Amino acid sequence: MSRTSMLILGHGSREASANAEFEHFVGMYRVRRPELEVAHAYVELAEPLLDSALHELARRTDRVVVLPLFLFAAGHVKHDVPQALARARLEHPNVRFEAAAHLGVDPAMVQVAVDRAISASSASGIDPARTAVVVVGRGSSDPDANSDFCKLVRLATEGRGYWWVEPCFIAITRPGFEEAAELVAHGRPDHLLVVPYFLFAGTLVARIEAQLRGFSGRHPAMHTSLAMHLAPRSDIARVLDVLDERCAQVLARDEPSDRAPRPVPLRLEPSGPV
Repeated sequence: MSRTSMLILGHGSREASANAEFEHFVGMYRVRRPELEVAHAYVELAEPLLDSALHELARRTDRVVVLPLFLFAAGHVKHDVPQALARARLEHPNVRFEAAAHLGVDPAMVQVAVDRAISASSASGIDPARTAVVVVGRGSSDPDANSDFCKLVRLATEGRGYWWVEPCFIAITRPGFEEAAELVAHGRPDHLLVVPYFLFAGTLVARIEAQLRGFSGRHPAMHTSLAMHLAPRSDIARVLDVLDERCAQVLARDEPSDRAPRPVPLRLEPSGPV
């Protein structure tokens, strides 16, 4: 049997369209890495669930690498994945189970956020100097995940010429999106640009859309626009590249230490005038 499998792990959604986006992404990665068996699983709300998928892959391969397709490391990455791997190791002692790192504050992910904002700004023909940008994350009870989100927002918007940038969340923690939008509205910008920092669509992105419509009704004089979430269209290639790096970092553990991957310096591609 001597074969390695990659299990791409998503959160799971009650929205079938969100799960379909995720599974389309997995299919693209499968095409990219034909030498590996690539499968998918969810933490909750959809099937197959993580434990079941680990069991199935362990029957066919002798090394299983979990690739968490999570933007930041909160409870699912820190607790659910290690616990599932521990259970799988007990059940399949002859199979090697490992987990790669989550996506995190990676230069490529910062660039995806930059490109989303730039694309929405260009489409609306807005003046950054009179534009407030509200970047919306999921929100977590884990302060590390929330602080990494705020760091990424700063990296993506620093020096871009926007009048005001405000990070916020749509669930669990504060400031919430409506709270942040009302705050920047006091400054009377000409334009409010909302950037949802989500890989795939789903109930939370729909909640942002609904709350933005409510905001627009309360502030009819202010022009508003909503950027796309992260994975659709050409940006998906950047995310696939990051996943490839995470995969390579795990597979390199069998190589001599001098061949281990080195940290990549943060370099953003030019995205137009600032």
